[in-house]
Amino acid sequence: MTDFKTYYSSKFRQDINQFFSTIPDDSRFHEDKDKKQIFSIQHERLTPSKNHLDFLDKDGKEYFGVALFFTVLTDMVCYTYYKNNYENFQSLTRYPKLIGNCLSWCRFHLHPRDIFYAMKQGRKPSEPQLLFIDKFSDAIDTMKEETIEFFKEHLPEVNGDIFWEKCQKEFPYRPQTEKI
Repeated sequence: MTDFKTYYSSKFRQDINQFFSTIPDDSRFHEDKDKKQIFSIQHERLTPSKNHLDFLDKDGKEYFGVALFFTVLTDMVCYTYYKNNYENFQSLTRYPKLIGNCLSWCRFHLHPRDIFYAMKQGRKPSEPQLLFIDKFSDAIDTMKEETIEFFKEHLPEVNGDIFWEKCQKEFPYRPQTEKI
């Protein structure tokens, strides 16, 4: 894979489906056990100890983490700032929710930056260390374009440019600085 745009448009959907296929239904649909329409990702499912991402190499994990970050972020921003449009948005996207682990914090939604923490948590020194910042920087233009275009086509009552500005305020990385 040479760039984020290629990964996102050609491989991310396959990778997220494969990831979810390794997770038991009671975790995958933690918040929607009856209808099984709303996907949940418990924090621990992203950690190396759970092995759900073992099908990906280092680059694949970094691309996956960044794509998942933007997916969860978009859902979070829509829910937080555009509640009147959220039901329609959610039915169109079916984006997953990032939640805490059972037994103590599975009812809490986590910030998407926790994806990066989880994927790095407990990595052995012998394992390649995941560095997300370059792929994150590479993803910004693609995700901005995707987000603005989505709202133009599917929810024109939401200004995609303003929506994107709200997303940017939640970024865990600033230019040339890694915070996590």
